[in-house]
Amino acid sequence: MGCLWRIPILGKRGGLYLLKMASTTSPLPGTPNNVTSVNHSFYDYDYLEGIEFLLCHKEDVQSFARIFLPLVYSMIFVLGLIGNFLLLVVLLRYVPGPRRRAEIYLLNLAVSNLCFVVTLPFWAISVAWHWIFGNWLCKLVSALYTTNFYSGIFFISCMSLDTYLEIVHRQPCSRPRTPGQGLLFAAAVWAVALALSIPDLIFVQIHEDPPHGWNCYADFGGHATPWKLVLRFLQNLLGFLLPFSIMSFFYVRIGCAVIRLKPRGGGRAVRLTVGLVVVFFVLWFPYNLTLFLHSLLDLQVFGSCAVSTHLDYALQVTESLAFCHCCGTPLLYAFCSPRFRQYLKVLLATVLRESPTSGDSVHTSPSTCSVSSRHTAPEDMITLDDLEKSQAGNLP
Repeated sequence: MGCLWRIPILGKRGGLYLLKMASTTSPLPGTPNNVTSVNHSFYDYDYLEGIEFLLCHKEDVQSFARIFLPLVYSMIFVLGLIGNFLLLVVLLRYVPGPRRRAEIYLLNLAVSNLCFVVTLPFWAISVAWHWIFGNWLCKLVSALYTTNFYSGIFFISCMSLDTYLEIVHRQPCSRPRTPGQGLLFAAAVWAVALALSIPDLIFVQIHEDPPHGWNCYADFGGHATPWKLVLRFLQNLLGFLLPFSIMSFFYVRIGCAVIRLKPRGGGRAVRLTVGLVVVFFVLWFPYNLTLFLHSLLDLQVFGSCAVSTHLDYALQVTESLAFCHCCGTPLLYAFCSPRFRQYLKVLLATVLRESPTSGDSVHTSPSTCSVSSRHTAPEDMITLDDLEKSQAGNLP
């Protein structure tokens, strides 16, 4: 697979892997010519140009991956496709322009997640069988995967920034809106994410692995370890540490402002801000920790076949958990808004050809919802009027 420079689960030579024990050069991508995969011992040692390697048999890891990953990828693909498509339709149909910054970020987040989940069937087929889509699609799918992996996380960070500005710095939605700022930020996010996918376009290609067919992964030549370490460090930094720090700072400030001003609905706002940070941490921390441990393995801080095997299992499970963000995170943000729930009810009533008269929220027309939404905060946690009233009440 090789996406985002992950440790390849399906390797060469029928599950025989090399784990470097002591050397001054990077490990070679293949196994020695005089080694076959029919050796029945779990730990084997061999020497290649004076370098000692530990040969690890990982047939069990491969067997687990061929069942677990296609199943999980398919489930995430279906749920992510449905959830983000509904979110996209609601935003495009019931939220007329000019859109607020939060709506622009949420719209781009839905597009990013849709593009991300579209790549998962390719990887599911590659794991279950082999890569059958050619070299051009290998590069394109890898670049698309990386671009939307990062852009989704960046747009979540942008949404937390927008909420922080509206609540803490009191930039109310009633002021003249500047959708150009949101579009500029969105363009910058896409530009950075595309830049991070350039290594995919350069290094990722298909490799023939007889008799197992073709595989799609990055080939760094003789500099595999330095490249993998650098790219994993960027992924840990830009894909978790920096966004998590940004979200934590902004939402702590939001929580402090809500607690200090005590507006109507403040308790729900605090619970929501804590929940958003906790969900992000639970989904992404295990995956990034596993990547970091893989980097330590490459640096020979520790290492054995047992450790390497356990990390491979952990990578598959934690990666699948992290990918769930494209299913739950957009809906979590969207369903925090009562207005969005009204939009969705109207949409479902239209699709099902039912008259939306069963409740007040459904009875609300799309145009009324759209006008009202312009005077609500991004996630409708609390209104700015409540904050201003609370702040005015606290003045001497």
